[in-house]
Amino acid sequence: MRRRSVLLSAVSGALAGAVLGRSHGVAAHQAPSSLADHPLAGDWMAMANQAPGAPQVPAPSHFGVDGSVLLVFPPTQVGMQGVEFVAPHVGTWEADSDRRGHFTATQLLSDATGAFLGSVTVDGYPEVSEDGQTFVDDGSRVMVTIRDATGAVVQQMPGAGAPPVTGIRMAPGVPGFPSGLSAGTPMAGTPTS
Repeated sequence: MRRRSVLLSAVSGALAGAVLGRSHGVAAHQAPSSLADHPLAGDWMAMANQAPGAPQVPAPSHFGVDGSVLLVFPPTQVGMQGVEFVAPHVGTWEADSDRRGHFTATQLLSDATGAFLGSVTVDGYPEVSEDGQTFVDDGSRVMVTIRDATGAVVQQMPGAGAPPVTGIRMAPGVPGFPSGLSAGTPMAGTPTS
């Protein structure tokens, strides 16, 4: 597929990392008794990279108290096959510790004709700050899996080494954009004319 989609997913995946060698029993023992009590539950504005060296883009993200996760990125991107259309990442999450979650979410890819190209699945591990208002995923445990249109795995790549994914909790009147970004202010790498 294309490295750009992988990094887009890795960045959104950078909201976490792959759980290599961890058992669910250990994670559940350290976690709150309910996802409603976990600080990751709620809505966040994540800032993630679509590709190596590319500017970060906003990715509204929802971690539901029912264990659902929804990560939304811009609906198109340029890949190896030209412009590709991308669906939101949809999946599930669970508590990995008292402040960190583990999510697995999949994004579907298609081309301009509507042909299905494959999918990108991200395993991530965002960790919420002590005050509960921000999170970071350093990518050290992230795993991105790319599948072709038949579902065959064509590539897996860890998120280690990618810029961290960060998030700010959203609230009424607080859209979660980092300070310095406001309405009418172009983001880094956005054309101004």
